[in-house]
Amino acid sequence: MIANLFLNPDIGHLIFLKDSNIDNKTCESIEAFLNFLETEQILFQKKFHYNEAMIHEFCSYFKEHISFVSTEDLNQVIQNISVTPWRQDTLDLEPVEIAMNDTLVSERQGFMIRANTVKEAWERSLKLIGTYGNRKLSDYDEEQLELINLSIIVKNEELMNPSMIGELDITEEELVAYEESLLSKEMVPDIKYTYGSRFRNFHGVDQLEYMTETLRKTPYSRRAVATLWDPILESSNNEGPCLNLYQAVVQDNFLYMTAYFRSNDLYNAYPRNIYGILKIQDELCKRLNLGKGYVNTIAGSAHIYERNFESLKYYTEANILFCEEDERGSFFIETNEEGIQVTLYDKLGMEQRKFQATSANNLRDDICFYTSNKEHAFYLGQEITKAEIAYQNGFPYVQDKALILKK
Repeated sequence: MIANLFLNPDIGHLIFLKDSNIDNKTCESIEAFLNFLETEQILFQKKFHYNEAMIHEFCSYFKEHISFVSTEDLNQVIQNISVTPWRQDTLDLEPVEIAMNDTLVSERQGFMIRANTVKEAWERSLKLIGTYGNRKLSDYDEEQLELINLSIIVKNEELMNPSMIGELDITEEELVAYEESLLSKEMVPDIKYTYGSRFRNFHGVDQLEYMTETLRKTPYSRRAVATLWDPILESSNNEGPCLNLYQAVVQDNFLYMTAYFRSNDLYNAYPRNIYGILKIQDELCKRLNLGKGYVNTIAGSAHIYERNFESLKYYTEANILFCEEDERGSFFIETNEEGIQVTLYDKLGMEQRKFQATSANNLRDDICFYTSNKEHAFYLGQEITKAEIAYQNGFPYVQDKALILKK
């Protein structure tokens, strides 16, 4: 409708029939959309070449030239309207595609990001989707880049010192309000549901209390699950909650949280969603006197909308590092008379496995199984190859040191 009005300046007035399907809330929503259009102009500027002055002119005019009337009053209203074009000249604008570098072929499904902080996780996920995302149409008449089944693990975010403050104009006050809303059972007037109401009062069940009592009675339970998806309601609606499920699992007196999203906007929504989930974990840990484990969000569809493609380019092209400590342990590599010896130690320095071979190829498959990230495996490949060269040629080998190529 907006695009057609821009291209047909002779249309000078909008009339909406106000019946049982258009209530006061709908009228307010249309007016609110004009305010949104006036402030969030980037999509319309990029997709249709509308400049800021044109959008301001359009919004200012139609805020004063919209009527909501009943069917019986329609003829009278039409007779009394003096129609003047909102713009004198005709526009002939074609939608343009926002250019993005071609994304690369990938594993198609099942991606993972690990990071200490939310900001690190967010930046890495943007680089990942900007490089490997599948470009396709979205439900909102704009394109998207999408990854299927993206897991983002945040290991050590400080709720009292959020790493995302200042990014995307995020403020501490905004995050506190959002966190509280996910824990509040209070309904918002004229809103069908909130995440908080579904969590704290879903058909009369307080799921936070259920999760608390379940883990208090049986800390080893796998049943501390809360759902926000109502199949009775969602099967008959086009919209439904993007965030669908929480699960808490306790291991070694630490509480680990998993949250499932059917749909997650990585650019704008994820940095806010994750703090609400971290707050729920924090509340459960306080109630149960447990330490905080990691938080994992799994998105069935993780995506970036076309409106954010230009901003995404910065992260795609930036030198964002993915290197993380391998939590399965570390390896000590040395040479001896029998060949190359590799010993695996856990994070506490306890020996776990020992491997011996005369070539890097013979060690590769055995060792790779005991690594959890590509960076560590890549590093080990370098080191055992150096160790093989040293062993075969009688050179000294010291891990992490350059080879001395003399006997």
